Amino acid sequence: MDAKQAKLSNIVDMAFGFSAMTRVFEKKSADKIVAKLNETLSKIDSLTIYKEFQNLHDDFCLWFVKTIKTAERKKKNGTIQKSNPASYGQGVKVLDVALKVWVYYCQLPNLEIAQRTVGWLNAAIDTSMIRHLKRLPSAKSSPITAISIGDITKDTYFRLQHLVREDIQINFPSTISPVEWDDIRWRELNK
Repeated sequence: MDAKQAKLSNIVDMAFGFSAMTRVFEKKSADKIVAKLNETLSKIDSLTIYKEFQNLHDDFCLWFVKTIKTAERKKKNGTIQKSNPASYGQGVKVLDVALKVWVYYCQLPNLEIAQRTVGWLNAAIDTSMIRHLKRLPSAKSSPITAISIGDITKDTYFRLQHLVREDIQINFPSTISPVEWDDIRWRELNK
């Protein structure tokens, strides 16, 4: 491994750790997830249109729910919660955080591609953001039942991303991207 490969691998490892999801999955899952993130992120430079990005994004998330399992956990009442397949929301959180770090923060694979791609990125939604989005006016007409990212299905994910864009239109005087909304709301809602 050369210095460039080591740097890129370290960025992926940091992004996965930054998602705060490592403890949620079976121990043997981390290596699989990081390998798949490396594979997925290495394809960013070949994307030319948003539809290709959507396909890459969906491919990762579908792989995630088919391959990754949650860790067995002891609940507060002493019972054991068995390992289950990961949810779409858990997979998308891992990917959206990795994409945010890779493209938005590190401007990889290069500045030109990052600038083209950053507008395609979605907000990496967490539980406090779900609560916030559920209070928006249009969320009341079609309620979202998800309480945490573990409850997010593919359809719920896209509905939440639509609400992110609505929140941007309502509450931000300038045009910001969903990934910028994510930075602002995460700091605001998680203090």
